[in-house]
Amino acid sequence: MRVEVFADHEALAQAAAAFIKDAAREAVEARGGFSLALAGGSTPLETYRLLGLDPGFPWGDTQLFWGDERCVSPDHPDSNRGAALGALGPPEALPQDNIHPIRGQLSAQEAAQDYAWRLKGFFVDLGRPAFDLALLGLGPDGHVASLFADSPGLAETDAWVVPVAAPVGVEPKVPRVSLSLWAINQARQVLLLVSGAAKAPVVARLRSGQAPDLPAARLRPQGELVLYLDRDAAGD
Repeated sequence: MRVEVFADHEALAQAAAAFIKDAAREAVEARGGFSLALAGGSTPLETYRLLGLDPGFPWGDTQLFWGDERCVSPDHPDSNRGAALGALGPPEALPQDNIHPIRGQLSAQEAAQDYAWRLKGFFVDLGRPAFDLALLGLGPDGHVASLFADSPGLAETDAWVVPVAAPVGVEPKVPRVSLSLWAINQARQVLLLVSGAAKAPVVARLRSGQAPDLPAARLRPQGELVLYLDRDAAGD
């Protein structure tokens, strides 16, 4: 795992946007397109805003996916889809057909089945969800996407997408849909974005290597795992 620490949230967002743009250019050059799984939550929103304003980003060759979603309508304040697209713009250069959201307006079971079906259609030639880059946030309890400590999605070795019951200690308390850990680990790269002092304790546990029980500690992408922190999240 490569770890980089930035002065504040703004510097983190700028570095993350540059990282994503570089990954996009490399993917387009190597494979003719860029598949990006977006993270939910508030941490990546400034990164998305910066990307949406970048006229040099290869939006026409980019396919957008999501790592997880809350089971709410797309216009609900808790929708990962709505928040990400609102922050992105979305840019005019991004074709509507290149946006592949999780349909949170469905039940968790229905949305998981629908998303898995569409992912398998997109990645049919590879037989696995080989995102060029998966963005993730980190919860104070160490969860990533909507994979909590007791999630069956952590042990899955076959399902690409899993329904998730409403979490007890994490807001919002609504059912969710998430990529399985196996699916996330098929990504060529994973970029984990963490901001704020509230995350410092779990970051310390993750970096110590002494917390194998944390969902985030089980990330094993096909290529590089990168952890971007702001100074508050890095702690001491």
